[in-house]
Parts: sequence; C-alpha cells; structure tokens
Amino acid sequence: MLRFLAAGRRPDVPLEPAPVSDLIQPQRIQYLLRSADPLAKDGPNVIRNLSRSPKKISAFYVYDKKGTELFELQCGTPEYYLRRVESRLLTRHAGEVVELCGYPPIIELGAGTAQKTRILLAEYARRGLRCDYFPIDVDMETLAETARSLVSAFPLLFVHCLGATYEKGLSALPPCSAPRMFMFLGSSLGNMERSEIDGLLSQLFAHGAPGDYLLLGADLDKDPAVIDRAYNDSAGFGPRSTLNMLDHLNHRYAGNFVAENFRYRSKYDSLIKRNEVRIESLVDQTVTLASLNFSVSFGAAELIDAEVMWKFDPDELGETLDRAGFSPVRRWIDPVYRYGLFLSIHK
Repeated sequence: MLRFLAAGRRPDVPLEPAPVSDLIQPQRIQYLLRSADPLAKDGPNVIRNLSRSPKKISAFYVYDKKGTELFELQCGTPEYYLRRVESRLLTRHAGEVVELCGYPPIIELGAGTAQKTRILLAEYARRGLRCDYFPIDVDMETLAETARSLVSAFPLLFVHCLGATYEKGLSALPPCSAPRMFMFLGSSLGNMERSEIDGLLSQLFAHGAPGDYLLLGADLDKDPAVIDRAYNDSAGFGPRSTLNMLDHLNHRYAGNFVAENFRYRSKYDSLIKRNEVRIESLVDQTVTLASLNFSVSFGAAELIDAEVMWKFDPDELGETLDRAGFSPVRRWIDPVYRYGLFLSIHK
C-alpha cells in the first residue's frame, strides 16, 4: 500500500509534514500503467460507425498530436470561455476546496497538461504539504511531459502516472486508507452520451470509498449565442480540430478523405441542452480506408456525427450525482458565463 501523507477527510485534523526520508527520494515519478495505443484495435468500430445511419466518427479521433495542439489554441480564443472561467473559479476557491477535503491525494481523469490542476497543487505547496497525484490519460507522451513539469514545479509532489483509459486507470489505483479526491474538469462529462455519463459515475463510485470526494467542472445551460461563439471561434481553431479527424483517419487507416470536400457544423439545441458538432459532406463522394479494406459513400449535404457537448442544469446534475452515490458538499457557479465546479462526497 502506498503511504499517503494526507491530513484526512476533515480540515480540522492536524497536518503532518513529509519526513526528510521521503523528500530526498531520487524518483518522484512512478508509472503504474503504460498505455498501448488506445485506438490500435479500433478499426471494427470505425467500420461500424461509418456503416450506421447517421454516420459517426468517434471523438477519440480529434485528439492526435495535431488535433490536441489545435484544441489548445481554441482554448486560448476570446470566444472559448470554458477553460478561462473554470481556471478563474479554481483560483478563487482552490483553498476552500482542499480544506473541505482535508488535503487528500488527487486522482484526475483526462489529466492532459494539468494546467488547471496546478492551481490546486499550489495550495498544497503553499502550506508545505506533500501531495500524491494520480493523472489518468491515454496520451503517454503528454502524461510523461506533464509529470516532469509538475515535479519540477512542486518539490513535495509525487506523481503516479496511469497511462490508460478511465476504466483501466481506475481499476489500477492502489489501495489507500485515507480519503481521496477524484477530479474531472473541463466539462468533459458533457462530451459523453447520457448512458456513458451514468457508466462513468458508477465506475467512480465502485472504485471509490465512503468519504472520497469528487470535484467536477461542468458547463451549464445558457444563452445559445454564447455557446455558438465558443464552438465557432473566429480564428477557426475549433472547426479545424474537428476536421482534423479526417486527417487522423487517413494517417491511421491509409484513407483518402479530402478535407476540402467537408465542412464543420456546430449548433446548440436549447430544448435538450446539447451542442452537436457534425461534419457535412459538400459533394457526393466515396472514401476508402485501405488498411481496413473498407469504402463508404457520402451524399452531398450528408451530416456525420462527431462530438456532443451537454450543457447541464445545476440542480439536475446534483440529482444525477446523488443517484450515483455522491452527496453534494458545495458548488461554485460563475454568474456571468454559468460554468460551475461541483464538489460531492462518496456516500
């Protein structure tokens, strides 16, 4: 069992500093899991999704190296408020969050570059406390770069990397006697279908224990014009990151998608509180993925499902979490952009 120097689940428990023997450990980065290519065996899913009606391309194909770079650029645009507002909420309330949770080990799903996580880690550092951080991500290259950067910035931080899908990463967590904090930021929960949301929350409950915390970032229902601008930024980074899916498929499966024959479409449906991103075929065309021995035809104006972004009602989200076994502790909502941080505790 790993030894965690967290203070426990209550902020009034005395904080124990890390002993010198722990601080001089030559290695503060540990790899608990190293992922293979998560899409290495995804060919049958590609064929199945492009054979259905309406056709679909999994959002996984946004995030190759180029797609990730384009998404990072999108996050810096004036129109894309999600990262900026979430970072502002964390900056304002990070101290309150970690105090409420008792300075626990942090387990983050989809850690990426951990830019916002640094705000919380800085609260541990400011108090001279050790923190054990478990980032879960399928991108091993980014995971390794993030771990090196974090331990360089935070001398009392120990990073335990889980290069895996959420399910495999959660299953590989070591036992821990102290409460932990699971973290899922960026409104990534909203990029899942409803059944997938329920499934992930069930996994978090199953791999957690009473007294563990869950911190979620979630975008909320708002003026459709604000949402439309976020996903149709004037610099075009959002559309380019989605259309990059076609290049990714070309490279991975020896395909001949011509990006100029498609265009990006994004629209918010306020009735169901969901933004839907699709790729539209501009002409009648046939595309071949040679390594899959598969060809597919698209009609002019045919739409391909690509991504979804649910926008939540805060009370309904609280009810969803409660049904999954997490009781509300506190929530912080930006009144202008209507983006929230939701802290709950495992029953």
